[in-house]
Amino acid sequence: KDTNVKTLTTSAYAKIMNVADDSSLQLYSSVKIAKLGAKETLTVDIVTPQNITKITPDMYRNAATTLGIEHAKITVAAPIAVTGESALAGIYYSLEQNGAKVSDESKELAQEELKTLSQINEENSGKSNYDADKLNVAMTDIKSAVADKGDKLTEDQAKTIVQQTINNYNLNLSDNQINLLVNFALNLSKSSIIDSASFKSSLSSLKDSIVSKAGNTFSSINLKFDANKTLENSKNIFAQIWQAIVDFFTGLFK
Repeated sequence: KDTNVKTLTTSAYAKIMNVADDSSLQLYSSVKIAKLGAKETLTVDIVTPQNITKITPDMYRNAATTLGIEHAKITVAAPIAVTGESALAGIYYSLEQNGAKVSDESKELAQEELKTLSQINEENSGKSNYDADKLNVAMTDIKSAVADKGDKLTEDQAKTIVQQTINNYNLNLSDNQINLLVNFALNLSKSSIIDSASFKSSLSSLKDSIVSKAGNTFSSINLKFDANKTLENSKNIFAQIWQAIVDFFTGLFK
C-alpha cells in the first residue's frame, strides 16, 4: 500500500470547491502529483482517456501553470466516464496535504481557466481550421501578455490581446467565447501569480512542448507573436490619426 496516497473526502471536496457538502456527492476522479527535478517540464498523463470526456492533458497543464506548478508529473484517472473538470480539486488537495498553500483566488482562477478552455474546445470540436493545440498555445500567449501588462490591464487592452492572439492562431471564435477569454484575462491580471518570476518561463516551456508534438499544425503561424506589441501599434496608429487631424485643421487656418 502506498502510504503517500491521500483520499479526498466529500467534505474536503466541498470545502476546496466552495460548494455545499452533500452526502450523495460521488467522487470518481483520481489525481497523483510527483515532484520532478528543476530541469524537468510539467507533464500530465491521463491514464484513462476514455473516461475523461472534456479535459485534455494540455488543458490541465495550462491550469496547473496558473496555480504555479512547474516541475511535476500529474497523473489523472477515473473508473467511469466523467468530464474531468473536478480533478483540479484533487490537485489542490494534494498540494495542501504536502504543505503548499493554495489561495482561494488561485483555485477559482484555475477552475475558470479549465472551464473556459473545455467549453470553447467542446463548442468548436470538428469545425474546420479549429485545433485544440492552437487554443492551448493561444492561451499561453494571452497569459504571458497579461503578465507583461500587470494589474493595470484595462478591458479594452484585454479585448485587443485576446482578439489579436486568436487571429494569429486562425481561431474563429464566437463573441461569447471571446468574452470568456477576456474575462479570464482580466481576472488573471489581478492575481499574484503573474508576479512570479517563473510564470512566463513556465508558459514558454508549455508552449514549446505543445508545438513540438503538434506536427505541422503551426507550420504557417507566427510563433513569435507578441500580443503586447499590438497594443503599442494601436497607440501609434491612434497617435498618427490624431496628428493627421491636427495637421488638417492647422492647415485650414494658415
